[in-house]
Amino acid sequence: MFPWQELIQLMIGGVVAVYFEPMFWLVVMLIIYQYWQLQKSQRRMFGMATFSITQQVIVTTFLGSIGGILGSFLLTMMGVNVNQIGLGYIWPVAILLMTINMRYLCFAYAGGLVALSKILFGWPLVDVPQLLVLVAILHITESILIAISGHYGSMPVFLRRTNGRLVGAFNLQNFWPLPLILMSAVTVPDANVPVSMLNMPDWWPLLPIAATAPEGHQWMYVMIPVVAALGYTDIAIASSPKKRRRTSALYLATYSILLLGLALLSVQYTWLQALAALVSPLGHEILIQFDSRRELEGTPRYVPPLQGVMVLDTIIDSPAYKAQLKPGDILLKFQGLSVDNPRQLAVALGSVPPKFLLELMRNGRIIQRNISLAKTEPTLGVILVPNGLELQYIELAEDKILLWEWFKKKVGKKQP
Repeated sequence: MFPWQELIQLMIGGVVAVYFEPMFWLVVMLIIYQYWQLQKSQRRMFGMATFSITQQVIVTTFLGSIGGILGSFLLTMMGVNVNQIGLGYIWPVAILLMTINMRYLCFAYAGGLVALSKILFGWPLVDVPQLLVLVAILHITESILIAISGHYGSMPVFLRRTNGRLVGAFNLQNFWPLPLILMSAVTVPDANVPVSMLNMPDWWPLLPIAATAPEGHQWMYVMIPVVAALGYTDIAIASSPKKRRRTSALYLATYSILLLGLALLSVQYTWLQALAALVSPLGHEILIQFDSRRELEGTPRYVPPLQGVMVLDTIIDSPAYKAQLKPGDILLKFQGLSVDNPRQLAVALGSVPPKFLLELMRNGRIIQRNISLAKTEPTLGVILVPNGLELQYIELAEDKILLWEWFKKKVGKKQP
């Protein structure tokens, strides 16, 4: 019988132990820096910030710990051995790919290339199924973290589309410190095998050690702490941030499960290793291109309505935030005064009492909220969707596959 309870307790204890590793807090500091940069960008665009860095880091650290426990459990259940996955080769390749495009800093690309090198040239000495299982499980963990992150890490922006139109959008940015517990295989003399070891079922591990223990010895696994990090970057234009994350998480989970299945089957059917190694980078790239194009070509969600003014986001701890106004809400009346543009909104705020009734539309339904304005600064604390006159905005750079662009240029050249 598989020792689920004992293993989960071991994972939780190991993840907590990682908190005392300096490397873990270095990763947390890097995440703090990333959110500080995002907050600076917000202040330049809106003159204010919509989120608290402290709250953001607490949430992402907590979620990262959940991901660490889940990832550690899945890696242990599969029998991934840190000695055979070639982290020392993957990281240099990942950093090299990062110089081409930041989003290529991903084990799906680097791991797939290292696995293909092993298959084609016999170098480096890595276990291809183990390496690809690692890639798959890290992406399964990432898909779950994306799905449960909700609105956290959703940064409102004014976006200029390729047709020149300004629309409201959300820059989705999540970074998670990932405390992992990985297994390392060691040989132990038969006489020194400890009594307190966990008894695993006969089918375990799914990924056997690709070596034979010396005579009079047997393989044992020890658990070692590893600090990693996961990141997610996306844009929500046609969807709400929550829906965008759910869609991305579903596609990523589908890709990950497919890769995991191929990697596990390739232990028995070695010809599948090449297919799995190709699916790792190419499947990930197809996923990114398809998912991004679908969002970019969709109808913008955050644009001025025919009646009222639409909220893009609220400022942390503002009256609108405390009243639980949400992105996409259409503000209609302030204490009976209709508002149809930002100017009328400013006039209404100057006319209403400190406590007033706000009428708004959410998902086609009229609802009301009691609003209490601060006496010192009677502002509502909302960022409205752009009306087209804003001077600060972002533009999306076209994301091209460099090798494919080079090929098109060569083929498209006119022959003399």
